[in-house]
Amino acid sequence: MVDVHDLIRRASDSETTELAQPAPAGKPTDPVPLRGGHGRLVRAALPSVLVLGGSGSSGASTTALGLAAAAAVDSEGEVWPVAVDATLGGGDLALRGCDVAKPVSTVQDWLLTPHPELPSTVGACSGQASTGVRILDRSPDPLPRRESLLSVQRHLETAGLLAVFDAGAPVTSRLAAPLLADPRVGLVISVAARPDAINRLQPALQWLDENFGEFVVGDAVIVLTEQVPGAGKTVVEHVRTHLGSWVREVVQVPFDIHLAGGGVISWHRLAAETRDAYLTLLGALR
Repeated sequence: MVDVHDLIRRASDSETTELAQPAPAGKPTDPVPLRGGHGRLVRAALPSVLVLGGSGSSGASTTALGLAAAAAVDSEGEVWPVAVDATLGGGDLALRGCDVAKPVSTVQDWLLTPHPELPSTVGACSGQASTGVRILDRSPDPLPRRESLLSVQRHLETAGLLAVFDAGAPVTSRLAAPLLADPRVGLVISVAARPDAINRLQPALQWLDENFGEFVVGDAVIVLTEQVPGAGKTVVEHVRTHLGSWVREVVQVPFDIHLAGGGVISWHRLAAETRDAYLTLLGALR
């Protein structure tokens, strides 16, 4: 007579043994090497992104605008990015990025509308770039009560939009803290490609490590912005040698006369090498 209970037990033991075996090479469960093989967060799609400046005049605003434009262009209209001024006192994101239409209101005004989660509301409150990127300006006033950058990100995600936050410097900004604590948000740290700026990068990374954990730093992308022609080569090599294995990627944005002019930025007026650099940054965040 066949013992049914014995057959069930043997089948269960066999399934347990199979599940305990490592996945064959090339499976989706394979870890992606990072920091000596400790694993990496693999994203199914481009996440919301927080751009922080390692110090003042790091190119955080131009990096946020370039990344948002790259996402719009690369997706051929399937991704609708919104660049958000997330600086403490309000920066020049809208002044630099709106080459089609200036914003008619601010982030604070948008958050006070009855339905900030609707794409039409975002469009009505934001400025626009020629790539289709929407830009939400900010005044020095605080955000409305109970609102934070995390709720801004949630509203934009509900609207089906990609949020790119320009939080500027310093990395210790209290506004940026909720986004830093969310592992779903990609982190970009912009640094001017100068020795003095690189020296100030170390305490910034140390603060992030102490307050948000090693994997926040390990999953960050460092962007080196070359603000003087030919000045960044040695600095870039230094950062890649000493930090390349500790962060997700190191990307260089070359000197661009259009960016250096300080005026309104248009994607089609950037040098091809600059556009390629922002597209490389886009790929590094996926």
